[in-house]
Amino acid sequence: MEDRDRIVNHLESRLSQLDSFYAFWIEGSVPQGQADELSDLDLWISTDDDKIFTIYEQIEPILSEISPIDFKYTFKKSGDLGHNVYHLQGMSQFLTIDINTQGSSRSVYLTEGIDDAEIIFDKRDVVKFQRRQIAGVDLEIERDDLRGFYQQMRPNVIKNIRRGKALEALSYYHQILARATKFLRLRRGWAEKVDFDLKHVYRDLSENETAKLEYFYDKGLGDLENCLPELEDWINAL
Repeated sequence: MEDRDRIVNHLESRLSQLDSFYAFWIEGSVPQGQADELSDLDLWISTDDDKIFTIYEQIEPILSEISPIDFKYTFKKSGDLGHNVYHLQGMSQFLTIDINTQGSSRSVYLTEGIDDAEIIFDKRDVVKFQRRQIAGVDLEIERDDLRGFYQQMRPNVIKNIRRGKALEALSYYHQILARATKFLRLRRGWAEKVDFDLKHVYRDLSENETAKLEYFYDKGLGDLENCLPELEDWINAL
């Protein structure tokens, strides 16, 4: 945790003194209380709209004051958000620094329990929190949709196994599991996370549910056709 705190404290000290940095906050595992020795840093910065991508030219020398940058990857080069990833020499291989940038004209409304954040500084009241509203979901409709989706995809799994097209068979099979994961999230009240796929699955689902998903995801190509009846029974029982 020491290196993570050192990075945040140094950035706070330096960035807060610069005019173009309006807000600086942490998202991800740290404010959610889930951080451990394997966690990275998810940092967000609000700046002028025309500096979303050029602001990194100011950030990188400041990062280098902590330790030389030995890795950099740019995820986004256009659009409304910037996203660079860095690693500093001598630090844990897992302590990558995700720095996301956005323009000051973009409103930030973070949902409690979903987008938990720790505000480091906010000069312009950029970041606002809103209470989570539980979405109304008709689980019977969603359950029928899952069962129908399985019936539609099942022949695609089988015929691609028999054609020797392993990757396509696995793709259709994993789509079934992804749809089942979506339903499990809805049943647990996580409508906001239906597109998360397996991200946060161990936080959002029960131990029995994740164990069952692990069991089905662990199947290799040679087991797929034989395990489909068991998968169908599980889906029908949800």
